[in-house]
Amino acid sequence: MVEVVDGDTFQLKSGKRVRLLGVDAPEYNRCGGKEAKEALSALISNKQVKLTEETTEAYGRTLALVWVDDTLVNEEMLRQGWARTDYRKNTLRDRLTAAFHQGQNKGLNLLCVSDKPPNPGCLIKGNIDPASYEKFYHLPNCSHYSEVKINLAFGEQWFCSEKEAVNAGFKKAAGCPK
Repeated sequence: MVEVVDGDTFQLKSGKRVRLLGVDAPEYNRCGGKEAKEALSALISNKQVKLTEETTEAYGRTLALVWVDDTLVNEEMLRQGWARTDYRKNTLRDRLTAAFHQGQNKGLNLLCVSDKPPNPGCLIKGNIDPASYEKFYHLPNCSHYSEVKINLAFGEQWFCSEKEAVNAGFKKAAGCPK
């Protein structure tokens, strides 16, 4: 028996809190958070889960690869597009990364990727590197600007000024003119 907390975390009947290893789903209050939680619930609710590669993270939660029968739940959340990889080391990291790439045009990208700013005058893209969690902003004259997508599920956002981006903790991306 489990209680699903959000799209990458659940609690066992014993009280043990488990986070899917190698998976980062949006917080419940962000774009796609409710849908990610529902997807995880559909995969594990009322089912026997098996944990492998258990480790403890800084917040006291157990990180693990989670199995229901022969289904790797971590992989399925990525394949369905309800999460992204968090690049933590594990023996199935390549498999999880491949599942993430399979799911990139599903789930969160359909709901939460923003190609157009909500305000036509706010063209600065605030992007968060999924490997390092560093925050960068991109101006329209930066190289690769057109390739940068804003995923609202993970705290990325549009800004109206550089000052606004800096105040939100973002720094200018390397491909931008000085």
